[in-house]
Amino acid sequence: MMLRLFTAFALAIAPVPALAGKLIYKPINPGFGGFSNNIDYLLPLAQIQNQFVDNGGGGGGGGPPSISFPPITIDLGGGTGTPAPAPAPQMTVGN
Repeated sequence: MMLRLFTAFALAIAPVPALAGKLIYKPINPGFGGFSNNIDYLLPLAQIQNQFVDNGGGGGGGGPPSISFPPITIDLGGGTGTPAPAPAPQMTVGN
């Protein structure tokens, strides 16, 4: 009984020759070196997947955009000309 179990286990883990072939990269897109006749198939697929909605404006609008920024106010703390004293360093003891 033990011999049959051992034989079955040995056959199950025995090395089996690999049956794999070489992996070869073949590009599909003609822009990346693929078959040039694929463009007739790929272009309609790209047009179907296009989500861009053209509003017919053609872009641009005849001049720069009008952008209004709020006024910039910088508070330097006082305005008397003397800088505020630096805070004293604090030490903590313990954990």
